[in-house]
Amino acid sequence: FAAFVLWGSQYVVSKVALRTIPPVTLLALRYLVSIPALLLVLRLRRALKPVDRRDWPILFAIGFTGYFASFCLQMLGIDRLTGSLSSLLGAMNPIFIPILAALFLHERITLSKIACVALLGVVVIVGVGGTADAAGVLMMLVSVFLWSTASIIIRRISGRYDPMQIALIAICSALPLTGAWSLIELQSAACSFSVQSVLAVLYMGIFGTAVTHSLWNYSLRVMDASFCSMFYPMQPLVSAILGVLFLHETVTPSFILGALMICGGIVAAVKSAPK
Repeated sequence: FAAFVLWGSQYVVSKVALRTIPPVTLLALRYLVSIPALLLVLRLRRALKPVDRRDWPILFAIGFTGYFASFCLQMLGIDRLTGSLSSLLGAMNPIFIPILAALFLHERITLSKIACVALLGVVVIVGVGGTADAAGVLMMLVSVFLWSTASIIIRRISGRYDPMQIALIAICSALPLTGAWSLIELQSAACSFSVQSVLAVLYMGIFGTAVTHSLWNYSLRVMDASFCSMFYPMQPLVSAILGVLFLHETVTPSFILGALMICGGIVAAVKSAPK
């Protein structure tokens, strides 16, 4: 619950930082803040442990799939969409995670066909006339699928290491690629810093990354991935409220209808699952 409240707020904070910082560069800065924060807490808790060499490929896969590919696309999508819409699309994880968990983790979950209503909800939000940026929507959906895949990989290894250590290693493995993309991005995009953008980067690095991903990885360790994913509706709810309050975003009737359809599909999926 706490992870998704913080995640939901991050979509709105990202919009503030994106006013002056390009998207992939913002992600790289966010990682530069979160790495020392994670390392400090791990050392204070004495939770760092040696990594089995057989687990390094798994940790690198988490870093590449989730923390590099997924989050780069996510930041590019957020840059094109409103905070509320990007957060709502980000909440599509409950559609992908249970399916992937059933295929690769053998978790028992029965998804009813009503889950398709959730996908239809995206169409309602985007609108028949294409009122939302189609490229931004596509980026967000691919990002969601890649993060769902990374979550399944995390579930396979989460019992062996502290959740913070998994997040730290994954972020460190993603940082070189993210930094390289950022350098290319800065060749054609302007970047400047304000008090608001600096505070936004600090918030995203500490609370939006170090804290939330530790909470998420811990949740995956103690609960089924499919069950954890059912908390995603909290994310767009928080984003919509904060977007209206701080970004003066408007919540249209099609957004509300699409949100209800997505949440309805998720609730139906939960009810169809074994107790």
